[in-house]
Amino acid sequence: MKKALYSTLVFLFFLFSCSKDETFRTADISGKDIDFHITRFDSIFWNIDTSDVCNEFIRLDSMYPEMAQIYIERVMLMGKLGNPMVQIEYNNFHNYPAVKTVFNTVQQEYCDINDIEQKLKPAILRMNVLLPQIATPNFYTHISFFNQNVIVGTGFISLSLDNYMGEDYIYYDSIGIYSYLRQNMVRHKIPTDYMIALLTSEFPFNPSGNLLDDITYYGRVLYATRCLFPEEDENVILGYSHKQMEWAEEHEKDIWDKMVSTHVIYTTNIIEKNKFTHDGPFTQPFGQESPSRLGAFIGYQIVKSYMRNNRNVTLVQLMQMTNGQEILSKSKYR
Repeated sequence: MKKALYSTLVFLFFLFSCSKDETFRTADISGKDIDFHITRFDSIFWNIDTSDVCNEFIRLDSMYPEMAQIYIERVMLMGKLGNPMVQIEYNNFHNYPAVKTVFNTVQQEYCDINDIEQKLKPAILRMNVLLPQIATPNFYTHISFFNQNVIVGTGFISLSLDNYMGEDYIYYDSIGIYSYLRQNMVRHKIPTDYMIALLTSEFPFNPSGNLLDDITYYGRVLYATRCLFPEEDENVILGYSHKQMEWAEEHEKDIWDKMVSTHVIYTTNIIEKNKFTHDGPFTQPFGQESPSRLGAFIGYQIVKSYMRNNRNVTLVQLMQMTNGQEILSKSKYR
């Protein structure tokens, strides 16, 4: 009886050990903590003293030196810090009715961002373990009035909250934002978008490679993001709806077979490459029912297979790889 029980326990241990998913690299962050918050530069910028804008801008620059100048001069195009003309530029902007409406609706939607901070904090802790060479930047929010969604500079990163107001936000349709873009202009995309922007700034894209290099680059970024957000749905990380994710998974083999059989996987033609990696209503070679960016989806599957079959490779080592053929050859992806 004891021997039978022992054999059963050994079998169960073996079963659970073998079934454990070792695809993704993990980080033990128990007992770790950081002092983290997102600076609401959107509110700070809006609520300055409108009677003394020139000095207020200088004050902002002294308080937020990495963010203020770039935002004021390059994003909002209000002129150089210290130029008295910024008084007129800011007040004209501040008093414009549509601008007021956008600001007020953003403040209503994002009066509390604690949920976003609570989702980002463990991701940053995991990043500190898995990608220790990346210094934790200061996180900001801004409003660009549907212009520059992401600002990344030395020591900081900022997202434009007016680009995350929900698919049905009144201004998106009136300014002609396509529906395939609006599906990702939602609150729950903010945490992963912060980290994707940070990863792409730390590991820049090289446009001179072939399509295989491109899709494995996007695959590496998506894989790293998934490691930082292990509880997030994969479709959210990829920017797909559940229906789009189901379509991609159902047709994965057909997509890959076509990319290989047509040899497009080795093309360096930018127009051809963009068909597989850029946002759009669908991925052109696969018909109007397909989601866009299926090249990135396939790249993500290749990278997952590579990391599953090369368990000694760290996330740091993966992110430093640039040869798509090497990743594919060692991935055993078919």
